[in-house]
Amino acid sequence: MRAILRMATVGTSAALLLGAMSGVSWADTYDKRCFVGVDLNGRDCDTAWYNPAYGSNAVSTAGFTAQGEYLWANDHEADGRGVYIKATWSGGSAEIRNTAGAGSWQEKNLDIADGKSVSLTMCQTNAGSLINCAYATAIA
Repeated sequence: MRAILRMATVGTSAALLLGAMSGVSWADTYDKRCFVGVDLNGRDCDTAWYNPAYGSNAVSTAGFTAQGEYLWANDHEADGRGVYIKATWSGGSAEIRNTAGAGSWQEKNLDIADGKSVSLTMCQTNAGSLINCAYATAIA
C-alpha cells in the first residue's frame, strides 16, 4: 500500500511539474557589457538578449549612452516579450517599458551631470513581469 501511495505521489508531482512547465517554451540568455563610448569621461552599458529560435541575432536590447545621457530600449523580434530599462542616479530616475512589439525603439534623453554614477536595471518583460534581468553601473 505504501508503494502504491508513493507512486501516486511521485506521479502527481511529476504531472504538476510538467503542467507548470508546459508554458515555458525557451530560456533566453543575455550579454551585458559596459565600455567607454564616444564620451571618453563616461561609461556606456547595454544588454542584448538572445533566443536560440531566432539564431544569433539579439531579440531585444537596452542600454544607457553617456554621450547626451540617453536611455533606450529596442524590441527586435516578435517573440512575445518586451524590454525594460530603469536608470537611477543621485537626484533622479527614469524608465522605459517597451512592449510595442517587434521593430519598436524607445528612448529618453536624460539630464544627468557629467561624472555621475547611474545604476541600471535591464530586463525582458513577459506578461507584465520582469525576467532575465541584468544590472550595471554606467557613468554619465
